[in-house]
Amino acid sequence: MNVTEYKATLDRAVRLAHEGHNYLAEEEYQNLFGPLKLTEEQDALTRQYFETLNIKFGEWDGEEEIDLPLDSENGNYLKFYLEELRELPKYSPEEKKAIIHSVYAGNDDEAKSKLLNMYLEDVVDIAKLYVYHGMRLEDLIGEGNIGLMMAVDLLVTLDSEDEVDGFIGKTVMDAMDAAINRDNEERDRMDKVVEKITEIGKAAKELAAELRRDVTPEELVDENEQFTLEDVIEAIRLTGNHIEGLAGGHIAE
Repeated sequence: MNVTEYKATLDRAVRLAHEGHNYLAEEEYQNLFGPLKLTEEQDALTRQYFETLNIKFGEWDGEEEIDLPLDSENGNYLKFYLEELRELPKYSPEEKKAIIHSVYAGNDDEAKSKLLNMYLEDVVDIAKLYVYHGMRLEDLIGEGNIGLMMAVDLLVTLDSEDEVDGFIGKTVMDAMDAAINRDNEERDRMDKVVEKITEIGKAAKELAAELRRDVTPEELVDENEQFTLEDVIEAIRLTGNHIEGLAGGHIAE
């Protein structure tokens, strides 16, 4: 299996599921992953991954999920934020259409402001679909609101006013997808840093036990070719000079 192709297909499937209110039709799953010829084990692991994101197989029944995996901080934020949104003006379908027309025509800042307010609750609804990715709900909403502002500024580039609703939803989702990807990359980077520090700590402890004294970074590197001096110095800095068996007191923080 081509890992790059699988990852790209997985991302497309997750996005498609989010667009379907966290539901993915079995036919859509087969159309996406069928060409990859997954083994039975790979197929099972893929389906388990969807479960961790609360993505279900089938068609959305029209019911919004109520019980979200929110801690007290995120739950309180959502409660108070929604209360703030309820204080915003409400518009009739005709008024909404007129506001969209004004923004689409260009150069109407007041209409832009109204349009932004109109879609803030939609951003929250989309963020709820993404909350299982591990990001804080507040951060997801913040990223979605940035996407909303970008979308409103770009409405004048659309071919028709009928495209506005879909374009805004897509741009908000794009913003959240990008934020999640950045968050995942940062987590991966930090995991690798922790792993490297752990390896350096283990090697330093073993060499110090062998020599019966703390070792210098240079000595550790000489005995362990997998580490560079820069790796060791960075590990000392990040741990505040607290790696057992490693004499790092002379390293500037």
